[in-house]
Amino acid sequence: MPKLFSPGLAFLAFTTLFFLACKNEPSQEKSLPPASTSGHQRMIAILDSIAVNADPDLCYHLNTRKAEMIRQQIEADLPPDQLAVAKFKYGEQLLYAGKTEAATIQFAEAVTMVQNQMNEGNKVLFELLALSYLRLGEQQNCIQQHNAESCILPIQGEGVYKFKSGPETAIKIYEQILTAFPEDLQTRWLLNIAYMNLGLYPDGVPAKWLVPTRLFESKGDLKFRDIAIPLGLDVMGLSGGVCIEDFDQDGNLDLFMTSYGLSDPVRFFKNNGDGTFTERTHEANLDGIVSGLNTLHADYDNDGDRDVFILRGGWLAGGTHPNSLLRNNGDGTFTDVTIEAGLLSFHPTQTGVWMDFDADGWLDLYIANESFPGKTFHPNELYKNNRNGTFTNVASPLKVDFQSYYKGCAAGDVNNDRLPDIFLSNMAGANNLLINRGNGVFEDVAVRAGVINPQLSFPTWLFDYDSDGLEDIVVVGYGLNLQQDAAGDLLRDYLGQQPEGDWFRLYHNDGNEKFTDVAKQAGLDKITYAMGCNFGDLDNDGWLDFYLGTGKPDFRSLVPNRMFRNVAGKRFEEISMNGFAHIQKGHGVAFGDIDNDGDQDIYEVMGGAFEGDISANLLFENPGTQGNHWINIELEGTTCNRDAIGSKIAVNVIQKGGAKRTIWMSVSTGASFGSASLRQEIGLGPAEKIESVEVRWAQPGPAKSVYTDVPMDRFIKIKEGSDKVTVLDRMAIVLKGSVAAKAN
Repeated sequence: MPKLFSPGLAFLAFTTLFFLACKNEPSQEKSLPPASTSGHQRMIAILDSIAVNADPDLCYHLNTRKAEMIRQQIEADLPPDQLAVAKFKYGEQLLYAGKTEAATIQFAEAVTMVQNQMNEGNKVLFELLALSYLRLGEQQNCIQQHNAESCILPIQGEGVYKFKSGPETAIKIYEQILTAFPEDLQTRWLLNIAYMNLGLYPDGVPAKWLVPTRLFESKGDLKFRDIAIPLGLDVMGLSGGVCIEDFDQDGNLDLFMTSYGLSDPVRFFKNNGDGTFTERTHEANLDGIVSGLNTLHADYDNDGDRDVFILRGGWLAGGTHPNSLLRNNGDGTFTDVTIEAGLLSFHPTQTGVWMDFDADGWLDLYIANESFPGKTFHPNELYKNNRNGTFTNVASPLKVDFQSYYKGCAAGDVNNDRLPDIFLSNMAGANNLLINRGNGVFEDVAVRAGVINPQLSFPTWLFDYDSDGLEDIVVVGYGLNLQQDAAGDLLRDYLGQQPEGDWFRLYHNDGNEKFTDVAKQAGLDKITYAMGCNFGDLDNDGWLDFYLGTGKPDFRSLVPNRMFRNVAGKRFEEISMNGFAHIQKGHGVAFGDIDNDGDQDIYEVMGGAFEGDISANLLFENPGTQGNHWINIELEGTTCNRDAIGSKIAVNVIQKGGAKRTIWMSVSTGASFGSASLRQEIGLGPAEKIESVEVRWAQPGPAKSVYTDVPMDRFIKIKEGSDKVTVLDRMAIVLKGSVAAKAN
């Protein structure tokens, strides 16, 4: 028998998976309905045409269509030397399509064809046969019968499977693989997960393959629980983005989310303010607005309510999938105004950022696209806000139309000149740090600043992790190893065997536009396979923590989502096992005080890229047991942009014994994959009093406004030009399914 898998085939699969175009017919021009049709309806028609006409040979997440094409090839009497490979590919596409039982049949037949004799060349057959049974267990339990403990490490309690045949069969095959390949750490990890699914970890795991129990120990009392199910927020879907914001201005944070499938609807949930949510997608005029890998929100038209921008086509380099700008009409509805606004373009992307680059008081939009160097060309876009509802792409004349495989884009003021700078993470080369010199001039200082690495970068963000008044940069390496060994790399890292690669950079801002990588000193020299990301202050101690949604497209990458707690601005402690370590793929992440009780909750969009890799979204409720003080600040610009994006807040507090401390926060929606509330939810630690709050407004606002007599543990609003703060009457909400609700 010929080898069924080789490094050459692996590389071909890799390049096909990540870099081939998702081309759509009809062409862009033909897909546009008549100009007499409204822009909203024209966009719906474009998106529908893309979904119907996308080519499964070139669009890797149309797995049912692809499987059918391979099935027809098999039935066309393929020669014996091609049949085994075809059955392997057919089973693979069935697995990716979620047709798991059918996939097990194909892989079992392929294993029979090699006479159940395992070697290096056909080992992948046995891996995927075992994976099919493991995935079948996930579908029957974590997905179809999911509960608050499903798929969260360490799997215990209600998370233990009720339907056990899948992992039981997987264990037999995994042990066969490990007998032949005892150093296979990925299989060892998956074997332990299978035993955990059955409630047999650790005692039931053969000692020679046992993963140490210390890896699954929680730390401290800060433990979160998923309460999405009783609230109806456990939306099933693929990877996507999320916005947490008060879209209807009733004082309560709502949820807007997307899913990657070409026909997957966007979803909008209204926070009713009584502990429940109601889906209002249809009422919000969002029917037919489909797909999207990431979302960003901001008030682009300065009318007082937040609008939404949907990014599409990520990973499909060369694809022609347009983004969408949804205008908030202020009456509970949204209208797609992409075409009227001049934002219609056909490039693959999942990342962008709102910021006022020219300091005219109106938010502009930078979009980082995905070009496969030497193969496809999709220049980045910078849309200047014309202040009349339209935008003009000025990227080329301003020389910021870079072309590379950009996966993350974030903005912040790294040199404190009150102008937004831009950081771009690049999966195909050096990163870029664009310093805004004013008057439309950007200078790429990445080399001089020391921030070009890693050069396989994915998520990124700017935050002041040590609260010294200077914004630092996080950029997380991804690592596209051809073996798809994410779980093996994770276990190597856990066991102290640092995997090869440049995985994580925490760049401390040293001033003068220079940075030093302090990831190792901060305890962050880790492999994560991070995709989604965001940050906030989980314990209200005044130090910013962060959460990573993780994974790779391959179904074997059952790696936990990761939470890191900031310890006094010096180092980060991993607390993933405190309820956060979900092993399905995590994408859009947003922090926000959903229940108005003074601490931040987290919503995460789950699911992978392949058609059948669906998972339920999560809402992690903050237990609120930290005992620290807080303040929730809403800024309203008048000369600067209405959301005051790019402004900085310094909260000066007096601590016990008279010691003083300054806590810094910058106004943004957070990181590059997830859009957090624009309310600035600031932890104050054990402060006894707020001495003052300083606002350094984004240009063209005033350089600094100072406010005293500011209460702790309250919601306040500060309007540019006002000499006092407004205390908002916001009542805490007991969410349905929360610990507090159960106690009552």
